[in-house]
Amino acid sequence: MLVMPNFLIKKWYLDAADSHGNVFIGYWALLQWKKLTLHGYQLFHYSLKDGIKTQGGFIKQPEPLFRDNHLVWQPKNLKASWESSSNSIREVLFNSEKGDIKWQCLQPTAKAKIQLPEFSFEGQGYTELIEITLPIWNLPFKTLCWGRAHSKNHYLVWIKWDGVTKQNLVWHDGKRSNDLHIKDNLINGSNFRLKLGENNPLRQGRLTSTVFKPFNKIIRLFPKPTFLADEHKWLNYGFLETDSISEPATIIYEKVLW
Repeated sequence: MLVMPNFLIKKWYLDAADSHGNVFIGYWALLQWKKLTLHGYQLFHYSLKDGIKTQGGFIKQPEPLFRDNHLVWQPKNLKASWESSSNSIREVLFNSEKGDIKWQCLQPTAKAKIQLPEFSFEGQGYTELIEITLPIWNLPFKTLCWGRAHSKNHYLVWIKWDGVTKQNLVWHDGKRSNDLHIKDNLINGSNFRLKLGENNPLRQGRLTSTVFKPFNKIIRLFPKPTFLADEHKWLNYGFLETDSISEPATIIYEKVLW
């Protein structure tokens, strides 16, 4: 008999960016706690011309569908697709008797097509699904760094956290390593250097005003520290370098503090 967890967050994160300053970020979320079930979504887009615009809410929308290396998402007003350019990555980031953190980076890099009534473009994209059965007021870290970088022929994905437990993971073209070092304007490992350019802020503020905004009316039911994290997410244009190449890179990355 399958036993349902007492707590579950299932969250899709989908993005796309091009070299002209256009960015799309989409969130689809399911939250279950005891007898409570909540759905939410958010569409975020940014351009140099129009700045930041968002839409979404505490509304059930179709879940993204990933099949045969192709992902399609069509919530309200959006038609979007991602065609894989690399193999998926899967990792159990945390495992305990209280619950797990399971991460699937289904498309570390993909060809993305975004179609909104007022905003359409094609670029390089990224998709992931995270499932958390560990109550998030018990998360084993106080600082979380995540990012993805795409150049013409290469990519990086990284996850770093510090707290009760530590993670220090980076995938360079699918090769997993624990050799990751993050400084203000440089992210490097044993065989790469990611030089950051000027940061363009995409999100700044507590999660209650960003990714969990659709749940604002009911999050007061949860233990107080649950959604008080401070999130900073940036778009950056830099260079991904190895001993043999140097390529312009489009970077989306974030730092979250509890």
